[in-house]
Amino acid sequence: MNQDTLKRLIAELLRVDGMLLVIDSGGAVSEMSLHQAPEVEFDGRWATIEARDWHIHLDLERVCGAQFVENSHHGHEAMPKLYYVRLSDGDGATLLRFYFPNPWLDDAEKPAPFQPERLRLFQDFRRRYLPQDDGIAFVQRTEDGDVYHHNCYADCCIRDIDIEGDGDE
Repeated sequence: MNQDTLKRLIAELLRVDGMLLVIDSGGAVSEMSLHQAPEVEFDGRWATIEARDWHIHLDLERVCGAQFVENSHHGHEAMPKLYYVRLSDGDGATLLRFYFPNPWLDDAEKPAPFQPERLRLFQDFRRRYLPQDDGIAFVQRTEDGDVYHHNCYADCCIRDIDIEGDGDE
């Protein structure tokens, strides 16, 4: 994956108010809410993401891909879908996930009427980054499995979700 694209993507994602960072080792999960943009420093192969009460060191050389994920197979009834960017290593393991503010939750994370501006944020990021790099894909995660769309221009091969309606395709 192109390191300049990766650094730009991480820096932009960290500026999204209400973003949730998730590290999942398989045995433990850490979730950090971003209500204020943390500092990010890139030094050689390392990115250091530093908030007031926590920090993350990410080995950029281990990041082989980024996936914009639309997940409808997640087990939360109040939210028809989750939207996030997943950074993965060469074996396909998740290194870090950036969850966009959910369009079906309010700021207190309680069920709310559909908020199209929250979905539009994910779609805008996807449009900007998807055609830029071979290491970036759009993934639709469903109960029937994952559908990967590689090197695909968002406007020509991926249908946007209806943000004027209820958010369902």
